[in-house]
Amino acid sequence: MPIYEFRCTNCSNVEEFIVSGSREIEMKCSACGGEDLERIISKTNYAMGASGSSGSAGPSATTRTCGPGQSCTSIELPGHSRK
Repeated sequence: MPIYEFRCTNCSNVEEFIVSGSREIEMKCSACGGEDLERIISKTNYAMGASGSSGSAGPSATTRTCGPGQSCTSIELPGHSRK
């Protein structure tokens, strides 16, 4: 279930809500009780490998041609592998 962040338009308090498509939830600001919330874009985060481990220091991007006049970019995260 995705977690979304919302900002109260009354007091600017930021709340996180778990949103499920199958059930409705009551979204209300815990600071002022306001019900007028706007969804905001959350900051992303990723975890690096253990301190001192070998490998790259951060994510790397590879850009390639994927069609006439088009390019595609892949981002590799340290410590993550596809199976």
